[in-house]
Amino acid sequence: MLLNQYFTCYVKFSRSNVNVKMVLLIWLSVFLVLTCNGQRVNKYEHYLDDPAVKLFREYLQIDTSKAENIQTGLDFWIHQANDVGLPYAVYSPAGKPIFVATLEGSDPSLPSIMLNSHMDVVTVDASEWKYPPFAAYMDENGDIYARGAQDTKDIAIQYLEAIKRLKNDNVTLPRTLHITIMTDEESGSAQGMRVFVNTTEFKTLNVGFALDEGQTTPGDTILASFVDKRAWSICFTIRGVGGHGSLMPDGTAMDNFHTFLNTVYDYRDTQKAILKSVANSTVGAAAYTSININIVKGGLAKNVIATEIKAIMDMRLATDANPKDIETMINSWLRAAGNNNSVTYLRHDTESGITSVDSTNPFWVSMQSTLSGMGIRLEPVVKAAMSDATYLRNKGIPTLGFATKTKTIPRLHAKDEYQNVETFLRGIDIYTEVLKGLANVPSS
Repeated sequence: MLLNQYFTCYVKFSRSNVNVKMVLLIWLSVFLVLTCNGQRVNKYEHYLDDPAVKLFREYLQIDTSKAENIQTGLDFWIHQANDVGLPYAVYSPAGKPIFVATLEGSDPSLPSIMLNSHMDVVTVDASEWKYPPFAAYMDENGDIYARGAQDTKDIAIQYLEAIKRLKNDNVTLPRTLHITIMTDEESGSAQGMRVFVNTTEFKTLNVGFALDEGQTTPGDTILASFVDKRAWSICFTIRGVGGHGSLMPDGTAMDNFHTFLNTVYDYRDTQKAILKSVANSTVGAAAYTSININIVKGGLAKNVIATEIKAIMDMRLATDANPKDIETMINSWLRAAGNNNSVTYLRHDTESGITSVDSTNPFWVSMQSTLSGMGIRLEPVVKAAMSDATYLRNKGIPTLGFATKTKTIPRLHAKDEYQNVETFLRGIDIYTEVLKGLANVPSS
């Protein structure tokens, strides 16, 4: 209506007054810019009132990179379970809490479905972020920015919202569903899934199949990981002679560390070449061992030659790598850098089970069928990192890393981690159908 009135005025006055004509043209330009921008913002703004989005943002706003906030996160989940009417339990097999909420199936004798995620997130440098990393701010494109938006607070809320729908629709599910929330995944699971799978409490869950964190992908195919690469965290201590900072002796710790780095990077370069050769393969991550030195410490004072350098390496083994061979190689790196060096393994996973992704796995068949019916492609991949799924697979429980984060730039452990609100909500639709199918897989 307003635009029509403008054109009436434009035709009436522009014939006789060039200045008026110019003013009206400028006004039209401003009007169109403001209108278009308003439509772009408003396209997503209404999602902020969606209950699932509100819950997702509330969960993201809990800074669980800090141990003191884990209890706040636990209280969040206790409240959700009470609100939905799900019985829950909290276990602490090694100190840190593990939350389990249950939707009981009509046939509890059937092995259950575990829906796993972790509450803890990695730390952040807030100065690097576009928006505060625990504000869960949604921008004009509908992207919600927060640590945990991809890894992995999203899937926990999607599990919960899918179960809400199934409950509200009175859908009968033969198999029981367990939502499990870990609080110690990012630091290696020593107080989480690694020990939980060996407890009586875990055995009573009678888990027959599990979903865990999946992969973020810029494509439109959902990726399901069936094996994780084994994670090693290694602390190297490289030693050498010390002295006054004005001297230049041979054999300092830094000299030896330089030799060590050259040796390590010679091997790393061979693995990068393999990575590049398999870059287009969904199972390419299986072929190479990744190496990154992420922490280096050393020195006592600016004018004292350091006698000791410590370096912590993050290594993810190729799926066919023999741990003994890798250990032998690591020892050779130390010898090349001198005779007084040492190594400590902070994490040393030597086993990583594999889940079948073919017709022999009825749960895989169910997921493929469900997603195909929704017009979605599912593709098996090797996970380049390691997750709690490894400990489940190592117990003989078929487990898939599964997530619905398609058309999304992967930013796990990176700055500006985000998830688009429509991608998140679509994920709830997908999980609702996937869980319905999984819970109806007949007894073998």
